[in-house]
Amino acid sequence: MLARKMVPINIVSWPEVDGELKDKIWIDVQDTFKVAPESKKLVLTSAGTKWRQFKTNLTNKYVLPYLGKKKKLRKPPKQYAFVGLLPWKEFVSQRTTEAWLKLHNDQSKRVKKRKYHHRLSRKGYIGLEEELKHSWPEGDVIDRAILWKKARVLKNGEISEEVTPIATKIDELMEKKRKGELEISGSSDVLSQALETPEHSGRVRGVGGFVNPSTYFKLPKQKRVRTTKAELLARDKERDRELEETKKIILEKQAKAEELLNKRIAQLEALITEKATYTPHSPISDKGSFHDKEKKRPINLDVDNVQENVDDCEIVPPPADMGGTCELAVNTISNIVAFGTVFDDVDINKMIHGAPLKEGCVRVSVDGEIQGDAPLPFPIMGEMELVREAVGSHVAWPEEFVIRRQPVKKKKRNMDFVKSMFDKVELSPMVPKRCKLLYKHATTIMKQTSEAITTVLDDNIFGIHKQLFILTENVIDLLEMKKIGQGVIAAYMVQLHEFITERDELETFAFIDPAATYNCERSDFSSYLVNRLKEGKADRIFFMPYNPGEHWILTIIWEDEIYILDPLGKSIHYQAWGNSVINAIKSFNAETGRTNKVPKLKLLPGVPKQPGGVECGYCVMRYMKDIINDHTLSFPTKWAVKTRKAYTQDELDEVRIEVADYLQTLL
Repeated sequence: MLARKMVPINIVSWPEVDGELKDKIWIDVQDTFKVAPESKKLVLTSAGTKWRQFKTNLTNKYVLPYLGKKKKLRKPPKQYAFVGLLPWKEFVSQRTTEAWLKLHNDQSKRVKKRKYHHRLSRKGYIGLEEELKHSWPEGDVIDRAILWKKARVLKNGEISEEVTPIATKIDELMEKKRKGELEISGSSDVLSQALETPEHSGRVRGVGGFVNPSTYFKLPKQKRVRTTKAELLARDKERDRELEETKKIILEKQAKAEELLNKRIAQLEALITEKATYTPHSPISDKGSFHDKEKKRPINLDVDNVQENVDDCEIVPPPADMGGTCELAVNTISNIVAFGTVFDDVDINKMIHGAPLKEGCVRVSVDGEIQGDAPLPFPIMGEMELVREAVGSHVAWPEEFVIRRQPVKKKKRNMDFVKSMFDKVELSPMVPKRCKLLYKHATTIMKQTSEAITTVLDDNIFGIHKQLFILTENVIDLLEMKKIGQGVIAAYMVQLHEFITERDELETFAFIDPAATYNCERSDFSSYLVNRLKEGKADRIFFMPYNPGEHWILTIIWEDEIYILDPLGKSIHYQAWGNSVINAIKSFNAETGRTNKVPKLKLLPGVPKQPGGVECGYCVMRYMKDIINDHTLSFPTKWAVKTRKAYTQDELDEVRIEVADYLQTLL
């Protein structure tokens, strides 16, 4: 009664109760009962337990049954009016929040999992032991296994079916103990062996509260290990040595980076003069659905200085047997799907794949894909039907859709001029410091030579053969914190794939190509997703970025659960996208014999939001990073409740810098 009347119920926990208030409780106990001074801690612990139980009773009887009924919760119950009106209102508001109700439900589920409930009520183990002593031989200690068993006897004198096997085992072990056949060591006594579970480190089962294991089992106290001054000095020296080694490694990496940069600058003249790296200048944006119409900021270069440093210019004609490099389009001249080489030699243009070359067509060699899933103008059924299947082969192509590249001027530039170009670049304030060299490279050399960052990806990353193209505008947009497209997100997924490979987590996480999700209602998207889900274990987590138009979201497939992670503050239902993914999973379940599984679509409203209007792509990359680094994989519950939390610029810069570092390795 002292604790419930003296301690306000709106205090969240017992440790937060003021020390002076606890001292008053102790003084009142001393005035009422004869207690030893050394019992203060034990008495206050007991008071705290009873205070928490009082709050639990109020919650279960007078709060939870009346959720949603404000009139019933306005005042405390008449018999507990002493708690006060203001503390009661605050207590009710604490116990009706979503977070507290979720915690309450979780704890209730844990309690329901308990198998062996005692039937002692308020008597407790101490009262039971006093009761048994009247019929127990004088001088004999009552084993706690006997107390545990007696505590679970029903009113009719019988034991429940759940407890019977343990009670039988206790009887058998007690008999062995009496005969000296049972080995007992420390806390591994009759009860621990019967339950087949080790003793908890902070309490003892079957004896009541306020008994610790070291006292009951007479365990030896662990000796404190004292560290001498000499050991501390040695440890500090070891730390200094490790620090110096770390600094040395960092300096070596910086030196290697500078060496690579110097080599790159030394090769610029050859890069600019001897060959023009092919890059498709398709009007189709790498941003997928963005179609960003913003004009790029021009680089202020001194044109006169450029002209003065051009030593000589001459036209380099293509080889006699070739028409030169070209871009290949389908349906319309702007829909560029591949690049390659066109052949103008009349002798080799008569036949192709055993059939005469049609009028108005030319022979081309498909050297690389831009839209791998695009159909060929003249497919060879069963052999080559899509662009990606024709890479490395000769095919027929309508001449009107072959865009020939113009001859380029051979230029020679000196290294001083290249360095001066770098010095004249004005850095955007959003460019991270460690990325300034990449930014200067993109805004000068890549922009002037139409150079792209390209690499052929491992088939295991997305389950298909894919060549990655990062254009100049993609690099600049990334470093200036503008909208990013599927190419940059795919590049970051490649880096994450390397990370999970090092951690041996390829059976836990997998990735879906973000470019494949464009126009999700296509039949080839469904077949690609089904085939991807068939790879590896069925419980892998698949990350699938998707752009429904001007916005990126992340879709996660985990077994038969489909989670939508949307960086926008307000929830939007992407009906067409959800139906496409659900239908694909249904097809996968049907093909793999999982017909009883029904896919469910869930929106996670608690994901961190984008702070502005262009950060959706960066948030998607950050979601994947956070989930992979969370060993508990608790994102379905952690982000289930809506919050206003948004990612900070520093958190988004982490993934920006990581993908920028990866792109630099491809230069």
